[in-house]
Amino acid sequence: MFNVPEFTVSEFSRAIKRTVEDAFGYVRIKGEISGFKRAASGHLYFNLKDENSVLSAVCFRGLAALVDFEIGDGLQVCAFGRITTYEGRSNYQIIVEKLEIAGIGAILEMIEKRRQKLLAEGLFDEIHKKPIPFFSKIIGVITSSSGAVIEDIKHRIEARCGTHLMIYSSAVQGEKAVFEIISGIRFFNALKKNRPDVLIIARGGGSFEDLLAFNDENLVREVFKSEIPVISAVGHETDTTLIDYVADLRAPTPTAAAELATPVLFDLKSRLNFFKEKLEFLPQSFLENRFIHLNNLRKYLIDPKKLFEQIAEKLRNLQISNQLILAKINAEKQRTDFVFECLRSRVDARLREEKTALENLGKFLKSNHYREILKRGFALVKDEKGKLISSITEAKVKEKITIEMSDGEAQLVVRKS
Repeated sequence: MFNVPEFTVSEFSRAIKRTVEDAFGYVRIKGEISGFKRAASGHLYFNLKDENSVLSAVCFRGLAALVDFEIGDGLQVCAFGRITTYEGRSNYQIIVEKLEIAGIGAILEMIEKRRQKLLAEGLFDEIHKKPIPFFSKIIGVITSSSGAVIEDIKHRIEARCGTHLMIYSSAVQGEKAVFEIISGIRFFNALKKNRPDVLIIARGGGSFEDLLAFNDENLVREVFKSEIPVISAVGHETDTTLIDYVADLRAPTPTAAAELATPVLFDLKSRLNFFKEKLEFLPQSFLENRFIHLNNLRKYLIDPKKLFEQIAEKLRNLQISNQLILAKINAEKQRTDFVFECLRSRVDARLREEKTALENLGKFLKSNHYREILKRGFALVKDEKGKLISSITEAKVKEKITIEMSDGEAQLVVRKS
């Protein structure tokens, strides 16, 4: 006992720190991110976990800026760094110097869970989709100001219909992309004057990791909140990101987005010329059709004298017809009066017969009423529930029975049956 070394708490904590750091040095640890937090200072704090254990981790601001993918809970990563201990609380952690995604499968699983969550909230419902204007006076584009994408959009819009473009330069991959794209959406929506009629969020093709920013939950929610209709144009036609689901319209490519946002000016001019020619032709065509119609009507015009003669002839025929009709009406009236009189006689006789039959039936029913029968010395016997008893075997000992006679009822108790 006297040979056991003695330490202060601080001495022992420092000894543990040296032992851990010397034993492990630079390590590579695979795990799932949980409890992720980005501090205002830019530092990243999170845990690495597996089925059985949890390891604290921190990535300081300078190295955090080098992470070129979106970090979030549930993402499988490989963390490179050094193991150290924090003497003040006697715990250990990894100081991360580099982060890599552990596998595409892990990312896909995380994105699918996020998609299902946002779908359940209704962010992808068609009822929320805003219509894309047919003719936009101003088009807002959020993309990288360098590269082929913005040039393709410019050239395509210029070729179809020269429209005013407002470009918000943004990173389209890496950690800054989400923040800058969201800032672009908010910038355009906050404009009081010269606000775009439609927004295009675009980037060219790239690897799966390059497009991760467009699966960010905060970005999806910002697109959903935008008052300006949004066209998503991310990657190639086969690439699908979460903002494609929430956008008001999805374009397979940035060039296609430019086509969806603008009409073809040449086609518009052609249609206008067509309508102009039609308007010039319509008055002449209308007058010609009216002239033809008037000529066709002439053959239906007749001499007024002949028309009056025809009317006079019709009136004479009508007078003769009226006399015949009146004679027929009188004959039918006489026949109807006769038939009506016969019917009335028959109905009166039948009513007298029915009245006599009803009176006889009433007398019969009265004489056969059960109370009339009771006056002849008969009685009704009922059990406690009011049910008729027709046999002595139905009467139970000690049961109360009711006997009804012509002048009233009496209640008895069965003593013997």
